[in-house]
Amino acid sequence: MRTLSQQIAINAAIDAIRNAEDALTDQIRSSTDALTAIKLTNEYNNLDSYLSELLHAQNAADDATFANATEALQSRISGLEADEKAIQALIADVATAGKVIGYIADAVKLIAKI
Repeated sequence: MRTLSQQIAINAAIDAIRNAEDALTDQIRSSTDALTAIKLTNEYNNLDSYLSELLHAQNAADDATFANATEALQSRISGLEADEKAIQALIADVATAGKVIGYIADAVKLIAKI
């Protein structure tokens, strides 16, 4: 059975990924360079994949499904960290990049705790 701390970590990771997606959406919309916008959209899609997995774990009906979902999330942490680096390289504004990276870093820490 999932613990309260696991549920809190999942909920907080969901919030962090959504906040990162919101910030990326703002960057995509304000981008004047089509190639950068496309690359940011690809990174958004990667984050959305993690969000789907987090939501799957959050809504798992039984312990086995929850365990499998969280194991899958944890096995993809290195990919999420790679996305951090890619996003940081794409966003020219240091403050905005730091904000997005901060959200993703929070999600990584939270996923590791599940």
